[in-house]
Amino acid sequence: MTYWRSVILVLLGACSYGVLSMVMKLGFSVGYTPTELSGSQLLFGGIIMSVLALLFSKERFRFKYVMSLVPVSLMMAFASYLYNLAVSHLSASLAIVLFFQFTWFGILLESISKRQWPSLDKWISIIMIGGGTVLASGLGETGWNDVSLFGLVCGLLSGFSFAVVIFMSGRILPDLNPYLRSAISISMASLMLSLVYPPTFLLNGRLLDGLLPYGLLVALFGSVIPIFCLSVSVPRLGNGLVTILSAMELPAVVLLASFVLHEPVSLTKWSGVLLILAAIAVPQIKWRQVLPPSQAMREKSG
Repeated sequence: MTYWRSVILVLLGACSYGVLSMVMKLGFSVGYTPTELSGSQLLFGGIIMSVLALLFSKERFRFKYVMSLVPVSLMMAFASYLYNLAVSHLSASLAIVLFFQFTWFGILLESISKRQWPSLDKWISIIMIGGGTVLASGLGETGWNDVSLFGLVCGLLSGFSFAVVIFMSGRILPDLNPYLRSAISISMASLMLSLVYPPTFLLNGRLLDGLLPYGLLVALFGSVIPIFCLSVSVPRLGNGLVTILSAMELPAVVLLASFVLHEPVSLTKWSGVLLILAAIAVPQIKWRQVLPPSQAMREKSG
């Protein structure tokens, strides 16, 4: 896997979350519940990745992989359900902005793991992300009266859960085949979620009554693409650069919310998106890592 292919995979995974937000909203509009959609997301995601693992993974399945990946699957299940719940109570743009707070949650997790406080530039970044969130969500225009507190909490918790998923992706079995790793992680997350929310849609006729297309789409854009991309790219690029590249999901979801869901996206909201992107870049961009190795050597020698 080359450097730039890894970069493209991260961008693809980030944009897929933007598409997920749109699909979730469309599913809610025709009467499907967060439980049905989040359950479909992980169930079908696990099935799709298991088939891909059988076809493309040369590494054999071992039970020890299951035990090692339990924490990743648990946080994945939390992130999936909480994000879907947030989308059902908030606008698509606000839900994704809250989910996007995994960036500064990730900074805090990294600082805790290294047992040192974030540097000054990272504190500045955290403050900028907070300001950008207010602008991008439209809270500065409409206030808090029409915003669901429950949705806000679910959105922030989904962001924290996803930050933990990224954090562990680079530390737990980083060399495991990405197809096998993704299949195990997503399948276990589906089983965990089904213990609390049984997949009754498999038996009550909802699946064949129109839920199946939505289930396959949320599985593809919410589990298969992003989790596989993380499994491939985080061990190669590192958490810092992956976090920066993941910023692509914000422009994607705002564009989709505006042109597909017809949600209002004002200049103020776009300003918030740009502020968040700048905030992520402040503490983390290192040009020697962003440029290909050969070009970085030429820059250094020049």
